[in-house]
Amino acid sequence: MNNISMKTQTVTKLFKLPEDSEIGKKVQISICDILGLHWTGFWTISCTAEGRFEINCEEKNRSRWKFLAQVELQFTGEGQTPVININKEIEFTPKLKIMVFDPIDQGCRYNKVNLKITRKSSVGVAVDKFIDFEKKNSWLDALIRSEDGKKMMYANSGILALNSPILKQKLQNDKKAHIIIPSESFAAMEKLMNFLHPPYKMEREIVEEVLDLASKWKMESVLTKYEQLLIRERCKCQDSSLKNVKLADKFKMRSLLEDILYNDTCNVYDLLDGNDYSSWTRAAMFEFVLEMENDYADDDESENTLYGVLSMAELLYQNKIYKINKLFIFQDYFKFQNTSNYASSAQKKSTGSA
Repeated sequence: MNNISMKTQTVTKLFKLPEDSEIGKKVQISICDILGLHWTGFWTISCTAEGRFEINCEEKNRSRWKFLAQVELQFTGEGQTPVININKEIEFTPKLKIMVFDPIDQGCRYNKVNLKITRKSSVGVAVDKFIDFEKKNSWLDALIRSEDGKKMMYANSGILALNSPILKQKLQNDKKAHIIIPSESFAAMEKLMNFLHPPYKMEREIVEEVLDLASKWKMESVLTKYEQLLIRERCKCQDSSLKNVKLADKFKMRSLLEDILYNDTCNVYDLLDGNDYSSWTRAAMFEFVLEMENDYADDDESENTLYGVLSMAELLYQNKIYKINKLFIFQDYFKFQNTSNYASSAQKKSTGSA
């Protein structure tokens, strides 16, 4: 790996600006940890309808640090709203952690900001070094390209084969085979490559798109690792919980779904209301509600179970959580129970054989 090129540290993120925010109120935009620093954005609409964007960065350690960055902002709105670009070189230090950018006329017309931060140099800031997958060498021997051939990147064929049975079969059949993905998947592909190759870094950014690729290629170990990341680092507010439930539903992440149901303060009915989920997720939620119901019952266990199923089925139906038929509630529940029993049995056998 001596001839591996390292990539310039650049992160790009797209954020929604708060709509109809109160005049003069500074609204926080969470940017999270990138490039070794913790970033936060702030958006304010003044009484003259000007929009003002601020960015704040902090280093968790108390040691002296400097971070020279090229910060690019692109503000966009609906319809004919003109695009506004701001490009500024900034040196952040403990004394200069907040940068206030020039005000934007008619700020209320803008609803999105694309933030791009490029690290030019830094002192006292821990920064991961990522491989430049756009440059081919003897180690990066597998070509990944877009459908139109305009975008290309390279990966280690052995790492791909180790993590994906689909890619393993493809590369075994033809060592020079191209792996073709849509152009819009390249940002997610780079995140996936950063996890599969040194420094083996997992990130929350565009995680759904990364999981789409991992799921498409049946990278089960990758899906498991990302599920653990989502559980470990997730926020327990209602909006975040809803997003994580949708991820758990889409990628069948049972541990993530159970962690949300049993540990969050949000109401399960609020998570269900107005959202369409697969029968797998509906059944898991039904089981959770049933378990909560049985915890408060004092009668015989078998009678409680039957009573709980009947009462919760009626309640779920009345709340329009199941939109078609009460019978579907029972079908989903017992399918989920069978899946759970099978998984539990398989785990016991695996433990016993070990």
